[in-house]
Amino acid sequence: MDLPECGRVHEISSALSLDKQSVRITGRLTQHDCINRRAFLSDPSTRVSVCVDTTLTEPLGGVVGSQFQVIGRLEQEDRSPVIRTRIMRCVDGLDLLMYDRVLKAQQQHLRSRGTHLI
Repeated sequence: MDLPECGRVHEISSALSLDKQSVRITGRLTQHDCINRRAFLSDPSTRVSVCVDTTLTEPLGGVVGSQFQVIGRLEQEDRSPVIRTRIMRCVDGLDLLMYDRVLKAQQQHLRSRGTHLI
């Protein structure tokens, strides 16, 4: 199984060009259809959204408006990007700026040690 680069969280707009790659994104849940197992995450700052296939992650533990982080494979379906979600977690209350700083510090530490993670 391919995994996203360690510590890399894509913005939704940049992730849309990564066809057939594993991605990790964070976005606001704007729609959820549990019957068709589809959800839409959006980035409030860019207003870009992406469809998420929630087949493997139902039932979701959040409501519309919650912040979610998703790990999955980006694929094209009818010329539209869809993330086939493997992991989807509600991250309401997570300080995303601090989270980003911690990930950068972790990457810097691993590089200084010559450690290569997936």
